Amino acid sequence: MPTDRRRHTPFLALAACFLLSFAGAARCQTSADLTVVSEYAGRGVSLQRGLTPQLRVEHDTDAGWYGGAFASPVTLQDHAEGRRAQAQLTIYGGRALRLTPALSWDAGVTRNSYSRDGEWNFHEFYAGLALQRASARLFYSPSYYGEGRSLYLDLSGAVPLGDQLRLALHAGLWHPMGGYDEPASNGGDVRVALVTDLGDFTVQAGWQARWRSYLTEFPKPRAFTASVSLHF
Repeated sequence: MPTDRRRHTPFLALAACFLLSFAGAARCQTSADLTVVSEYAGRGVSLQRGLTPQLRVEHDTDAGWYGGAFASPVTLQDHAEGRRAQAQLTIYGGRALRLTPALSWDAGVTRNSYSRDGEWNFHEFYAGLALQRASARLFYSPSYYGEGRSLYLDLSGAVPLGDQLRLALHAGLWHPMGGYDEPASNGGDVRVALVTDLGDFTVQAGWQARWRSYLTEFPKPRAFTASVSLHF
């Protein structure tokens, strides 16, 4: 998950270099994004209504190893107490390497944790391929949101519309593999957005939708989506 906006930081970068030195990393770099989204939505479900601040920090090495963390407030549905505001922390790590000048592969693992409802915690293993403006990743979870096994296929791409403007495209397909208390069927989501870079800021606005989701506790996201990110 490399980005072209990076700087060295004293403690975190040194810690990441120490951990990744076992992979033969020669040098570490770090990047961060502070984002405000109109609504936190993922894979066709709304996780937090209204303006939501989010933070992502990532470390990369010249050998292709990377690791990072993402944090956001969320509101999940507890059957006994109703909707509960809490924090989500996602930690991930993996490796990305080039196969050709235009094609690269990527593989890793993520861990999603929730501060008040630990039964929703889950992890995923992923692998994928990426071109300059398109990527495909397959995620496997042995216990998706604390329930059954699942696969999720993420297809993403970008179409340049000018020097600073591009069209971002996403389509996802979720497939249950068993282990659910109730019957679960395939689901999917799509998103189309206009994206522009303004110095250290990235601004995007667009449309999103879903078809079918087994996560009935989560509402559908609003059709309009927008965000502003500061990179440092």
